[in-house]
Amino acid sequence: MLTSANHIDFIGDELDLVAEVWDSHLYDSENYMCLIDEEEFQLCQTNALYRDGMASDEDVYNLCIYIMAEQSLHMAKDAYEALDLYLELRQHINDIL
Repeated sequence: MLTSANHIDFIGDELDLVAEVWDSHLYDSENYMCLIDEEEFQLCQTNALYRDGMASDEDVYNLCIYIMAEQSLHMAKDAYEALDLYLELRQHINDIL
């Protein structure tokens, strides 16, 4: 069964890789980090809303799962496949509308 959690994990992994590559190119650059108060951080962390792995709109997610099953589409394995899948799903949804 395809889940949005798997897709989100994939995107998170890709973003981690991008951040790692980006960070490796910051030679001799100025550090723009700012220190924050631990209590403020804890307050923000306590009040933060975290996604549960479900897409923002459950109806759109279910429609995409249905289209993927009908069209024999599979979950993307890399960023390029994810873009292709997004564009194909978007076209199918636009055709429905």
